[in-house]
Amino acid sequence: MDKRARISDRFASWKRRLQRTRLECRECEVICERVISPQHCLESGCSAVYVYQDDDTRMFGCLHKVFAPELDLAKFEERGGRTRGVDTYGTIRLNRAARRQCQVTVEQAYPAAATRTYCSNPTFFHQPAGPPEESMRLTTNLPPEPQPQD
Repeated sequence: MDKRARISDRFASWKRRLQRTRLECRECEVICERVISPQHCLESGCSAVYVYQDDDTRMFGCLHKVFAPELDLAKFEERGGRTRGVDTYGTIRLNRAARRQCQVTVEQAYPAAATRTYCSNPTFFHQPAGPPEESMRLTTNLPPEPQPQD
């Protein structure tokens, strides 16, 4: 393997790692991940949703692969396209960076209140495809000041 190929492999590895850090945060013991609800994609009429017939099953997925799996459309169609507050599919971990129209939320593996650490990456909770003024915000990682006792 020549030097150029090794550099290219390292760059590709670094790029994959950088992409992963935009989708999940493991800087503290809470472990946060960005997730999306495929049901919201269907209900909102997102132009990136595709549907195809696989034998007897109709499947749907995302053209941009924001969520990776292709899901059975039968559960959604059973209720006439509306589930009245019940999310049939649940949330799915993001596979790629979300588009502007995606409704992304953050799920935490453990509640932050149960740990003794403070969030070391508070900008992770900002919408990744949000307006430019939301993309970066300077913060500190200091615990709150103790309040004086009366």
